Amino acid sequence: MGFTPVEQTRWVPRKRQDGRRFIVTGANRGIGYATAAGLAALGAQVVLVGHEGSDAFGEAIDRIVQETGCERDALSYMALDLSSTEGVRQFVRMWKQRPASESKIHGLINNAGIAGAPGVSPDGFELCFQINYLSMFLLTRSLLPFMEATEEKDKKVPARIVCVSSSAHLFTLGIPTDEGYLRKSGGGFFSLRYGESKLCVNSFVRTLHKRLRDEHPDKLVDIVAVHPGSTSSGFWHSFPAWAQRCIATVAQDPSQGARTSLYCATEPGVVSGGYYADCAPAAASFWLNSMERAEDLWTKSSAWTGVSPFKLAAQ
Repeated sequence: MGFTPVEQTRWVPRKRQDGRRFIVTGANRGIGYATAAGLAALGAQVVLVGHEGSDAFGEAIDRIVQETGCERDALSYMALDLSSTEGVRQFVRMWKQRPASESKIHGLINNAGIAGAPGVSPDGFELCFQINYLSMFLLTRSLLPFMEATEEKDKKVPARIVCVSSSAHLFTLGIPTDEGYLRKSGGGFFSLRYGESKLCVNSFVRTLHKRLRDEHPDKLVDIVAVHPGSTSSGFWHSFPAWAQRCIATVAQDPSQGARTSLYCATEPGVVSGGYYADCAPAAASFWLNSMERAEDLWTKSSAWTGVSPFKLAAQ
């Protein structure tokens, strides 16, 4: 004799985002695509960014229009290559050329990332560290001047930054700050380097939140890290075919993987500086409790990306 399991009610996005502009990185497939589609369905203007070219993103935009019924002019594409700091700077230069009315950002979803790959970036850093963390660090700080709260009834709603992390950050040996180590090629796909890069993401989220709160309380920007959960998507495309098939049998689909990003981008009451999983606060690594190591990472990341450690926004 058995029983019928009771399925918990799962959060679904409902809060309208009309008049708000979001940037979503890595938005032409997988979780990034599902996040962009979810925001578009809520009425947001969405800028899909990534490195895979206008054809791939044009197809993604066509699918979003077909699936959501949103206006096509609510969606746009911009090229962004996170494999180097120069790629980030090129994107920021293009963003600065937009008219003032079209340059305001109400949400930034740092979704793009890789599971790992051997080799180093054009800047000389291990690829996971460069793409998942260091370029995201520079992109976020460079776009801070454009982030703006929105008026809602009688209050201002802070802009949101959502950084996709991973529970893999829990299984590391600490926040890596040794430059010699970070400039060595990693071991390949889904190695320790992946978790370390995501631990750096979480550290950045906490540090930026603290600096915003303590030094710039008038700058209404909230920032959180999220774990999307194991998701069947293009994230695994470099794995062997047999491994991808195994992952697909147990992983959730991208629309489910995007839920926590959408929750943290749109729901009121999200706690800035936090780490979320399955649309709820989650326990983060104890390594994040060291403010000394977090400040060391911030200072060195600033030097590696050529920005001041004493200013929030990259100049």
